[in-house]
Amino acid sequence: MPATDLNLPTKPHVCAALQTVLTEQLHSLAAAVQAAVSGATDAEARPENKYDTRALEQSYLAAGQTERIEALRLTLGALHNWQPPPNLSRVEPGALVQVNDTKGIYWVFVTPFAAAATLQVAGLVVQTVWRNAPLALALLGKGAGDEVTVKVAGGQRELEILAVY
Repeated sequence: MPATDLNLPTKPHVCAALQTVLTEQLHSLAAAVQAAVSGATDAEARPENKYDTRALEQSYLAAGQTERIEALRLTLGALHNWQPPPNLSRVEPGALVQVNDTKGIYWVFVTPFAAAATLQVAGLVVQTVWRNAPLALALLGKGAGDEVTVKVAGGQRELEILAVY
C-alpha cells in the first residue's frame, strides 16, 4: 500500500507540518526571549538586596532561550533543504514507518534532525523522532514484519513494524 494513498501521510506533508511546528516554536521562543530580556533590564528588576537574583535569573533564561532559537533556526534551515529518500524498505532517516503496539496503529517519521513533534497529517497522528532517539534507534535497519523492543520510562514497549515508506 503506497504512502500516496489519499488517507495516508506523505513525506512532503510530514516535512511541511514539522516545519510549521518548528516555526511556531521559534516565534514563541523569540517572544519569551524578549520577555526575559525586558525582565532582566527593567527598573523593577533591580536587586533590592544582595540576595535578590531575579534580574540575573532572567538574563540566564534569555541566554538559554537564545541558544535554543539558534538550534531551531539551524534545524529549520536543514529541514528546508532536505529531501527524504523515497521508497525505503528498511528504516533509516527519512523513513515513514507504520507501527503497531498496545496503544494501536500509528506513524513514526525518523529525521536526521533533533526535531521531535507529534503532528496531524492527512488526518492521522505522525510522531517525528530524531535518529538518535530511543524509538528511532530501535527501528533503524528494521523492515515490515519485524518486531522491536523500545526501552521507555517505567519499562519496555513492544512494537511491530507494519510498513516502511
